[in-house]
Amino acid sequence: MTQSAITSRLALDALDYPIPARANRLDFMLGALTLAALVLLALTGIVLTQFYNPSPLDAHASVQAIITAMPLVSYLRDVHALSASASVVLVFAHLSAVFWRRGFRNPREGLWWSGVLLLALLFGLLFTGTVLRSDQEAIEALAHAIAGSAYMGPLGALFQPGFSNSSPIIARMYAMHVSIMPILLAGLVALHMWLIRHLGVSATGEARATFSSHLRPMSAFSLFVVAIVAALALIWPTSLLAPGVAGFEVTKPSWPFLWIYAAENLAGMPGMMLAPVVLFGFLAIVPLTDREGGKLAGATRAAGATLLVLLVAAIVYAWVAPAQVHLM
Repeated sequence: MTQSAITSRLALDALDYPIPARANRLDFMLGALTLAALVLLALTGIVLTQFYNPSPLDAHASVQAIITAMPLVSYLRDVHALSASASVVLVFAHLSAVFWRRGFRNPREGLWWSGVLLLALLFGLLFTGTVLRSDQEAIEALAHAIAGSAYMGPLGALFQPGFSNSSPIIARMYAMHVSIMPILLAGLVALHMWLIRHLGVSATGEARATFSSHLRPMSAFSLFVVAIVAALALIWPTSLLAPGVAGFEVTKPSWPFLWIYAAENLAGMPGMMLAPVVLFGFLAIVPLTDREGGKLAGATRAAGATLLVLLVAAIVYAWVAPAQVHLM
């Protein structure tokens, strides 16, 4: 079968629609690189489900067995963890780039909000993935979630151990991690791609290119991201602490949550609850406050830059500060 025959049967010529030539720059490909990391995350996660046991008594032992007796699966676990971190970094970089060039303005507000929800879901996946290890960090993370959910009343019931008498909380976290959140994530990605196709990217300029020409550098950069994650997985294995013991607080969370940990260090449980509200609340109102010709456009940009500096400073502070006890 000739190349033209394959193209016609798969409708690949539909990829030749015009886009701004400026979209071939790397800063306009961060969303596609995020998708590459998410695909890697999903594929390795599918493999890991075949070897993980979500039973409260066996969860930690099953992870330990993967690490000690299954070298290839253990490597895929490391790739899984690092692709999750890469996804968070890339989504945040993508949102930062869109924020800077004001690519959230009419008619692209939906693109922005779907990206913000994607970031929130990734944090949810990181949290539930941490809990599934059932080591000391996992037990402490779950204890913080239970304590925080108590402040939320009925909205936090899902994170309370007594929500279901027939299903332990770790099994419910597993269900959220492998089914509920991935389904929501896939739906958000599909919506985001649909909006991009029909609203276009926010790149400006008269020069035009085709999307098919955009695919070549985008694919090359995506393979580079996969290669970086695969290489880091070889030299930076994901740790597993001893089985968790409730009532002790001796660890820090993984780096994506350190800014929340810093807020908890400074203001206790209210700080832990307020920090995500401030970040995601600000991201949610950006398209409403930064409108073309609006009076709050400059203030929104200044607030975003300030929030980014505070976020980085909080992560660095929490990284170097001694571990603290919050729930005792």
